[in-house]
Amino acid sequence: MTGQNIVKPRIVAFEVTRKCRFNCIHCRAAAGLQDNLEQLNTEQCRQILCSIARYNNCVVILTGGEPMEREDIYELIEFGNKIGHRIAMATCGYTINDKTAKKLKEIGILTLSFSLDGSDAESHDSFRRVTGAFDIVLSAIEKCREHGIRFQVNMAVTRRNVEHVPKITQLAQELGAYCFNPFILVPAGRGTAISDETLEPERYENLLYALAEIKKQNSIDVRVNCGPQFSRILSQTNAFKASFAKKNRKGCMAGGKFAFINYRGDVQTCGFLNISAGNLVDNGYDFEEIWGNSEILNKIRDLSNYKGKCGSCEYIESCRGCRARAYAMTGDYLAGDPICGYQPVLCT
Repeated sequence: MTGQNIVKPRIVAFEVTRKCRFNCIHCRAAAGLQDNLEQLNTEQCRQILCSIARYNNCVVILTGGEPMEREDIYELIEFGNKIGHRIAMATCGYTINDKTAKKLKEIGILTLSFSLDGSDAESHDSFRRVTGAFDIVLSAIEKCREHGIRFQVNMAVTRRNVEHVPKITQLAQELGAYCFNPFILVPAGRGTAISDETLEPERYENLLYALAEIKKQNSIDVRVNCGPQFSRILSQTNAFKASFAKKNRKGCMAGGKFAFINYRGDVQTCGFLNISAGNLVDNGYDFEEIWGNSEILNKIRDLSNYKGKCGSCEYIESCRGCRARAYAMTGDYLAGDPICGYQPVLCT
């Protein structure tokens, strides 16, 4: 196997469908209810889960679209668990009721993730473009609590809702979530239409410091996706320096501890960087071969390839910048992260 600094992924997100009844403004998959939507069949999904397991058993997050729109979703969860993965699922919540929550618990779902993109019905529903979406997700969360299913709360952060972050953190904690996980907007998929809502560098930096303070002050775990600079903030913050060093926290995990597989079987760095590293169906379900030999993955693993401020930053190893946002906003996945306002010491 060729390649540099190859780390086996510990988390794999598997996009099992792009079907969804919601019409969210930021959806990287541009999911919907079109009749001609492609998706892998049951046997192909099983083969992909096996191909990952042959390389490394992972936490596999079934995502979409809405994974519960698949008729075989319970079968896939049971199969994934049977071969050694730990299966989690990202859901909009509209299919989660007493019956489905009970079934998910029985077949051993590890955790569910729900999204709250506003702290009230008006703000959340406008983001999801479905009236009643806020009440739907709160009802789904209640069913998880009743059946003892662990869950986390995600949030897509843009200029329009960034001020809701403290309230959503508090709400997530009150609802019983074990984790609050804001996603910093990457303008991909339908999100390209709201690229002007991407956070400005100063506001982004202020948000990261605010999230570090929230993390320090609250019992709920606070993580950040598509915001690798949070690793720098934690390493600079006295309350987290020791734990940061001990856990060797990383920023962007592209090509490392995280992998994404799309609805056609393409391996990607993540769902927001829409470049295929190789297709599992076409190569006979050999995840290891793609993971080790992909040109794009190996370019991203080699930090000497990075350009702009990222390339000269002293935090490059722990942060790496968001490769997907660099690609979405500059066309170059090795460019500097456009919303990072940090001035590297080497550039001063």
